[in-house]
Amino acid sequence: MPPKRKNAEADTANGGSRVKAAKTTSRASTKKAQPRGSKGEGAHSAVRLSWGTKTAQYGIPTNQEEQRSTLPTRQSDTRKTTTTLTKSNYGENHVVSGKPASQSPQSSLPNPSVAVSREGVFSPERCSAWFKTYAGLEDEFDPDLIGPAGIGKLCEDIDVSLATVDMLVLAYHLVADSMPIFTKDEWMKGMEKLGIDSTSKLKTKMPELVANLKNPQHFKEFYRYVFMFAKDSDQKCMPIETALGMLMTVMEGRPHMKAFVEFLEAKKPVKVINRDQWYNFLDFSDTISEDLSNYDGASSAWPVLLDEYVEWRTEESA
Repeated sequence: MPPKRKNAEADTANGGSRVKAAKTTSRASTKKAQPRGSKGEGAHSAVRLSWGTKTAQYGIPTNQEEQRSTLPTRQSDTRKTTTTLTKSNYGENHVVSGKPASQSPQSSLPNPSVAVSREGVFSPERCSAWFKTYAGLEDEFDPDLIGPAGIGKLCEDIDVSLATVDMLVLAYHLVADSMPIFTKDEWMKGMEKLGIDSTSKLKTKMPELVANLKNPQHFKEFYRYVFMFAKDSDQKCMPIETALGMLMTVMEGRPHMKAFVEFLEAKKPVKVINRDQWYNFLDFSDTISEDLSNYDGASSAWPVLLDEYVEWRTEESA
């Protein structure tokens, strides 16, 4: 359970802010509340884009079958048109794994304790040539950038889908700054740390990188990275459409994910998800049972959004 936060808590939602009202002990008991089965699954699949609406706007396929079709590109003569789809930094208030905001994300991500063995000798020349096979496939991107079409081609070559967590895991290990872009510098530095300089090596290594997420601490750091990677650089919050896709990909199979997404879709309580809400949902999922029997509404210090989720669950189960 995360540390309790005293007094009022600012909760950014719908582009504004509100103060969390004092809880009362008269709140209805939640001990018998149950998830709502599979209702809303159709809506879930409609927004299940692992890279959110950003890849959708570029026509990136999200399953293996679609990946083998031609990827459309946007018509533009300047990279400036992508500013709403990417980000250039992690923001002034970025904190990862307890590191102060003054540290750059490159110095703290990914977790250096994640040991990845090397196979063979890494060749910078081979890695650079490999990068070029995916770079510059869109007119609006610099030739030294891997954009959406290149990422789609990479997915096909290593036999993974954007509807799974794999490419987010790769972005995490490359410490990629902007979605959906890999820079040459990110690629070269990240692949050197991994000891990977070819498609075959990456394809072999991906299952190991994904398996590392089974470690709770590694997963927590990865989960927090995803928020900074997915939001726009000039915003402190993640658009709800992007957040829904990310939640269903990153939190797949974890407690409360399906019910929480259904709540966000059905009630539409917010238009954006802020960092506090995103971070705390993982803690909530890890500590509160699916039937909500150990949720203490009178003394909890969860963000307002999570309290509303509990209230909605209680009403639905009544």
